[in-house]
Amino acid sequence: MTLTLISIGLTDHTDMSQRALQAARGCDTLYAELYTMILDTDAHRLSEAIGRSVEELPRGRLEEDSSTLIEEAQRTNVGVLVGGDALTATTHISLLLEAAKSGVRTRIVHGSSILTAVAETGLSPYKFGRTVTLPLPEKAPPDTVLSTLRENREHGLHTLVLLDLDTVNREAHTINRAIRILLDADQPETFNGDTLTVGVARLGWKDQEIRADSAGNLAGHDFEEPPHALIVPGRLHFHESEALRTIAGCSDEALEGHSPVGELDRLIEKYSESCRKVILELDPKNLPRTITSEDVKALTEHAANYLDDGEYYQAERKATALASVSYAEGILDALRLLGLVEFEW
Repeated sequence: MTLTLISIGLTDHTDMSQRALQAARGCDTLYAELYTMILDTDAHRLSEAIGRSVEELPRGRLEEDSSTLIEEAQRTNVGVLVGGDALTATTHISLLLEAAKSGVRTRIVHGSSILTAVAETGLSPYKFGRTVTLPLPEKAPPDTVLSTLRENREHGLHTLVLLDLDTVNREAHTINRAIRILLDADQPETFNGDTLTVGVARLGWKDQEIRADSAGNLAGHDFEEPPHALIVPGRLHFHESEALRTIAGCSDEALEGHSPVGELDRLIEKYSESCRKVILELDPKNLPRTITSEDVKALTEHAANYLDDGEYYQAERKATALASVSYAEGILDALRLLGLVEFEW
């Protein structure tokens, strides 16, 4: 017996491939998981398209009580219809692992997904970094989204921000609310009103919309009904810039203002400029002067404080952590070069 995950696609039952339809018709029992994304279909219309009865699968049956589904697949051929591509959500991968551990054969029928459809914006799919989901406000703050934006920007990569939804309570993030949440987080070095942002609404649907602008301007645009998603571009190839201008209606002003700088590059530029300025303007004090052991101790305490800062920032702000450690090393090296302390690196 087999457990088959069958991809529906981005929009509705008409997105299903011939392979998906054949697989569905070959199952003894068919379920539809319709809570991980918004689709323009339901169990009834899926049943009509496939020619077999389809039962909507409650969230608890797939997550907390998935063992009953596995037990059923040990006795009969079970198919689960999934929006988008069947393996986009980690829930479905967990189901496959559980089935494999129980000795149940599994099969996947792949389909269209937001992860590839974003290429319709003109942004290269090869230049996307880690994808992240912005949770609904009652679930969690946007911290993971902001850290992912920083991480991807460090490497010049685009970030796809999926927007959370709650199909049971009929609640879904919109592009407008998502932008406001990121702006209200008050981390302007990561995301601010001038940040170039791409909004995609109902991607793959007949009335899809793709629009690019500064985050501030995009927040005021009505994208109408979900599903929505956000893209924050990294470094742009000139073909990508032209695509955003042509396909997404991006203004020249928004594109010209787009110059994503990673934290490492920003710190290198900042500290290099400061150091060169000091080198040109420094005024040596009257020498020689007496340096006491207390003076040396105070400087080593400064170095220790910078090391503490490095450990504090290491998890979330690695570039700042590296800069802090470099400060500590610089102080210690200066003490050694002045002959005030002895040690080896």
